[in-house]
Amino acid sequence: MPPLSLSTDELDLLRSLAEPIARRRRAAFLAAVAAELEARGQAGGGPGLMHRTAREMQRRYFDPPDLSAGKYARP
Repeated sequence: MPPLSLSTDELDLLRSLAEPIARRRRAAFLAAVAAELEARGQAGGGPGLMHRTAREMQRRYFDPPDLSAGKYARP
């Protein structure tokens, strides 16, 4: 698969959506976004399409912190 051609805005958007994902999972997240864009034929479709697709993938790769444990946890 050839590399995606992304604008600066699209790259910035993708970086910001990748930030909350654990570092060990970011490469897989970025690969999944690229694969999904290619599968949908959305490569180069603009920031709106990039955002929707990346948000879908972010939901799959983001592991929220466990706030029920720790120093300030509620009983």
